[in-house]
Amino acid sequence: MILTQQELSWIDERMKTYQIKYGEIYNEILDHIISAIESEREAGDRNSIEFLFQQVVDGQFGGYEGIANLAAKQEYLYTQQIQDLWWQSLRYHITWPMLGFTVIALLLSLELPNVESVKWLLMAGCLLLTGSSVIYAYFSLKGRVVKSVDSSQSFLRRHLIKKISTSFWLLNWLLCFLPGYAINYLSPTIFVAVTMLYIFLNLSAIRFCQHFKALIPITS
Repeated sequence: MILTQQELSWIDERMKTYQIKYGEIYNEILDHIISAIESEREAGDRNSIEFLFQQVVDGQFGGYEGIANLAAKQEYLYTQQIQDLWWQSLRYHITWPMLGFTVIALLLSLELPNVESVKWLLMAGCLLLTGSSVIYAYFSLKGRVVKSVDSSQSFLRRHLIKKISTSFWLLNWLLCFLPGYAINYLSPTIFVAVTMLYIFLNLSAIRFCQHFKALIPITS
């Protein structure tokens, strides 16, 4: 039996007391509970929505602790799926052509003049690469990431951007631990090597987004 809009609104408000962190997981558990309550109604239970809700949560989901455990389990499953998809994207670009292109780029870098202007130019290229993958992800994944529920965060948005921003955090780490004057002592080959790493990460990020788009339909 389909619940009334008033009953659905009550369940939605009641569920917020469980403080589920992520919007996607909140929606999934909410759907499970609503389906269970509707099954009880179809079986002939005419008790109030308040009684039915607590009966379902306690009896089928293990109460407050059970909901927390279910949320943690779903978060783990989501994390594993995203992690697997990211590693698949990385492995896709570990190819002989990619390796050959990298070797050629490194060999050509030996001919570059060892001057500060060339190094800063390569560094600027790295900065552009760090932002390009995030911009691509923002536009390509728009409408495919579940919006957060009230104060809940979006699990997919957080973890997708975290993976796609790998090159950004790597550059940030290098800038934090590498003194500014050290650039004078590094050869252009080092900067080309870092650039090639960023190209590899960006290609993987694009592949990652394409796979994710194929899995998650556009939402309105």
